[in-house]
Formats: sequence, structure tokens, C-alpha cells
Amino acid sequence: MLAAAPAWFSENVLPISGGTLAVLAFLVLRMIQKALLRAVLLGLIVLAAGFVYVNRDPLETCARTCECTIAGQHVTVPTCQRNLRP
Repeated sequence: MLAAAPAWFSENVLPISGGTLAVLAFLVLRMIQKALLRAVLLGLIVLAAGFVYVNRDPLETCARTCECTIAGQHVTVPTCQRNLRP
């Protein structure tokens, strides 16, 4: 029997394999959690960039007139100099 396991291992196969699987499951879940968090943060950054891109004309109006409507909300910029030319 060359491939026989030692007695301590063969008597404790269930706890050893259960512990190993628990540690591996923890590591996999941790990696998935970090990857999911990165994906969510990247998605939020893309949404913010898209919002600014879509509202670039109202933002330019805000910069020139100090008042505008962005996303349906009236905005007044308090510390703004009117009619600045780029």
C-alpha cells in the first residue's frame, strides 16, 4: 500500500477537508466582494461622467449666467461673476 494515508490523516479527513473548504470559500467570497465593490464604484464614476456629459450645455449656461436648470432643478451659483467669456 504505497498510496495509503497516514493514520492521523485518514481518521480526521472530514474535519481537515471541511476546514480547508471553509477557508477556500472565505477567500473566494472575499475576492468576489472586492471585485463587486470595484465594479460598483466604477459604475458610479461612469454614471457621474455621463451625467456631466449630458448636462454640459446647462453647465456652460450656469458658468456664464450664474443661473440654470440641471436635471430639472433650478440652480443659482452664489459666488459667480456674470457674463464671463471663455
